[in-house]
Amino acid sequence: MKHDSAMKRDIAIFILLLLLGVGTLVYPYIQRRLFDNRTQITIAEFEKRIDAYKLTHQQRMLNSGDSNDIPPEEDPRFWLNTVKLFLAFMNHRLYEENQAHLVDPFRYIHPCFNIQPFGLDTDIVGILSIPAIDINLPIYLGTSFQHLNSGVAHLTHSSFPVGGNNTNAVIAGHRNLQHGRVFRDIEQLEIGDEITIANFINTMTYVVVETKIAGPHEIEALTIQSGRDLVTLVTTHTRRRGNQRYIIVAERVG
Repeated sequence: MKHDSAMKRDIAIFILLLLLGVGTLVYPYIQRRLFDNRTQITIAEFEKRIDAYKLTHQQRMLNSGDSNDIPPEEDPRFWLNTVKLFLAFMNHRLYEENQAHLVDPFRYIHPCFNIQPFGLDTDIVGILSIPAIDINLPIYLGTSFQHLNSGVAHLTHSSFPVGGNNTNAVIAGHRNLQHGRVFRDIEQLEIGDEITIANFINTMTYVVVETKIAGPHEIEALTIQSGRDLVTLVTTHTRRRGNQRYIIVAERVG
């Protein structure tokens, strides 16, 4: 009897250890799947909200008899175009002030601009897509812990991602595996790879033109370059010490 009891106990311990081992292997995969599902739901809700705004505008123009079949994206009367123009003005002022307050991409928890008073009930300013590394993520305003755990984040005191001459929109993201793909595979990006940003008005296309490694205080790697329309992706460099950053620079082509 004692032998049977000991054997049953050993079998139970073995099964328990086996389950723990399998759980340890499967848990990160499940967590990444849940993250991917959440981000895609968030993106779908954002796109649905923008489409609803556009339909409401078109219906209002139709009811007023003032419609001339201009797409909302091109209609200066559409209020989201006003928001875009304001962000473009903010970008121009940022350039003129030489980004005086820019210090470090992970220092700014709070955004310098709140988009909600303009009628956008969201912290999302666009969608980042990079086919080469299979990511499609919401872009949040401000690099708070919550935002970086929910997608990627626009760096405060860099250009807003609405495009335009003399702009450089800096977008930060995690590389930790528990946060889904995010920038985990960023080092696989090569010169010429395509990056798109869809904001609430239009979709902009960029191609990778440079990859680099920089220290946490080498801010020139993140600054606006005169005459260029850039997007810069920044994350921690997992294989380097001293909090170095891995940086991807992309330039607009469409």
